Formats: sequence, C-alpha cells, structure tokens
Amino acid sequence: MPTSRVPTLAERYVELKALAWPETDLRFWRGRELRFMFKVAPTPLSRVYRCLLKVYTRGLPYLIVLDPNPKLLAAGRRVPHTYPHDGTGTKLCLWLPKAREWMPQMQLDETYLPWAAEWLDYFEEWLVTDEWAGGGVHPDGVAKRWARPRAKSAGGEERRMTGIPSKQNESRLIALAPQP
Repeated sequence: MPTSRVPTLAERYVELKALAWPETDLRFWRGRELRFMFKVAPTPLSRVYRCLLKVYTRGLPYLIVLDPNPKLLAAGRRVPHTYPHDGTGTKLCLWLPKAREWMPQMQLDETYLPWAAEWLDYFEEWLVTDEWAGGGVHPDGVAKRWARPRAKSAGGEERRMTGIPSKQNESRLIALAPQP
C-alpha cells in the first residue's frame, strides 16, 4: 500500500539513483521535471531498448521507448497500448487511468520500470504473432471533437495488465540490476 504523501522530485531522484543501474542518466530538467534514461531487455534473449522516464512536479509520469523505436519495428502496423507523441520514440500505455492502477504515491521502481519491461516483452511477442497477449484496454485512436476517445479492449476481451507486481516482473527487474 502506498504512503499518503506524494514524493518530491528530489525523493524520486534518490529512489531512481538507488537502483544503481549501469548506463543510466538521471537529471533534473528545467526545475520541474526529472528525466531517467535507462536501458532494458525484457528477457535474456531480447534486444536492448533505450527508454526515457519523465517525472513531473505535477501530472503523471510517462515512459518513452527511444531506440529501437517500436513504431519502426512494427513496420507500418499500429502499435497497441501506446499514446500519441510528437517527439522521438513511442510513448507507452502502461496502466489504466480510470481504474487508478497507478497513484503518485507509488514507487517508480515497483511500477513504471517493471511495467515497461513487461510491455516490451508483450510487444516482442506481438511483432511475431500480431496478437497482443498483454490484455488491457487502449484508446481506439479516433479523435472526436465532442468526447474523449473511447477505449476498446484488445481482441474484445476485458483482460488488462493490472500493474500488480508478479513473479514475471520480479525476474525482469533482476535482469536489470547491476551484476557483481
């Protein structure tokens, strides 16, 4: 259960710095944002992805996969569970906001980081099978002037990634930890 107090950017910095992952870059940006650049491989046989986690003083964090860009790897197919993004890379949809699967009091190393590895694992499977096995609900991609975009389930199912840490997430995080 998360604490009731929302961590400051300085506390988020300490949380991410304590991970001591190799090849990371962690810095404050313009006094209102924290940027954590890191690399992750969802499985030992996977490619390595360079990701950027942006955390703000106000608002929700978001995670972008920069390289290799999932949109380019998808070869023209619409990548599931992503948000529109004007910059470089692909912005991931990691949790369902309406279900409050993530709250600002939660630790990033227990939520966003393992969820990104999990998303990338499902993405690599999707590249081969063209079926999204991660479940979830994601926007249909059709903008409407009069309403928010409606969500539809992947494959018509009501399954979704819960964001609850699992043994699978645990093993992904172990793979990310620095080796002695």
